Amino acid sequence: MQPLAFKMLFRKKGTASAILAIALLVALTTSVNSLVNNINSQTSVLSELPSIGQTYLITSKNSTSLSDSQIDPALINQIKNNSNVNYAASQQIIQATLTTKLGNYTVNILGVDNVRAYFDNDGASISGSVSQNQSETDVGIILANLASININSSLTVTIYNKITQLNVVGISRTTKQSDTELIMPLKNLQALTKNNHTISFIEFSIKDFSTDNKTIASITQTLPSDVKITKVQQIQTFAQDINNQTINFINVWSIAVYIVITAASYIITTRMINEAKYDLYMLRALGAKKKTTISLIILHTLIIGFISSIIGVAIGIVGTQIAATGVRWLWSSFAIAPFLQPSQALEILSLALASCLTGCIYPAMKTAQKLATENPE
Repeated sequence: MQPLAFKMLFRKKGTASAILAIALLVALTTSVNSLVNNINSQTSVLSELPSIGQTYLITSKNSTSLSDSQIDPALINQIKNNSNVNYAASQQIIQATLTTKLGNYTVNILGVDNVRAYFDNDGASISGSVSQNQSETDVGIILANLASININSSLTVTIYNKITQLNVVGISRTTKQSDTELIMPLKNLQALTKNNHTISFIEFSIKDFSTDNKTIASITQTLPSDVKITKVQQIQTFAQDINNQTINFINVWSIAVYIVITAASYIITTRMINEAKYDLYMLRALGAKKKTTISLIILHTLIIGFISSIIGVAIGIVGTQIAATGVRWLWSSFAIAPFLQPSQALEILSLALASCLTGCIYPAMKTAQKLATENPE
């Protein structure tokens, strides 16, 4: 009797649309997982890159950016006097408006107590010379290309509503943020801003990388309570943070999708029961027990969920691969290679089936109870 009942239920006209509805939801979460896997693989490669250096910054604790930070300039002497410190430099960073023929740009001006030592420490390449007096500046290579700035160009810079003319004496390449900035001696920048009471931060590096924890601990003990030390270029920490954020996103996204699958399963089961009401009454009249009716309805929904999940995973994987290939054809610089681990596919199938089971239990039990107490029409 059960095989006949299954054929009866699956012949209902809503079966195909029910499979398609759940399949599309499963395909959605599959495609997102595939794309996130690609992102995680890229960040994993990034985390394996060697550390560029052991550089640290001293900034104020309450600052949200380097330009907001304000610390005592006298701290530089304390850092330089530490025998384990290889290099230390006081730096001031402010925002200004650069006016060129191409338009206005909001730029950072970086003041360094020793520009030559700063460039040497970073292994910078300089076309031209290092700025010396108050009317000179060096320009980072990225900013120079963006604003069409050349050596000997005259720049109009507005600092705190005061217009200043600066002559470009060199273009630098440091592979750091300073490639987007104007760089000049700290004392010259302080003269332009009329502020020599504070600096933005202190940058320093350690001689022996194996003793960095010990050195940082000893420096921290002597610093004021309103400043903090931050390690620069923490690639592994950065990559791990990205992975954690994407995993959290996937978890929230998946919960939402599986809730929708549960709701869809409830609606599909309820509609199927309404359409097959007479047939279910006939089964009861033929002697089907309450347990048999519940099992029949649940198994019907689970079969639909299983078929939908298989189709959905296939659509999600193939669809994402096709989309990624299309993107690579249009923009060759986009290296997108989405993929899905077998364990992830199994997890998606299991959770989709669990969601379908959750959604169909209540209408199945309600219907079986109703059939047990009512007479067939």
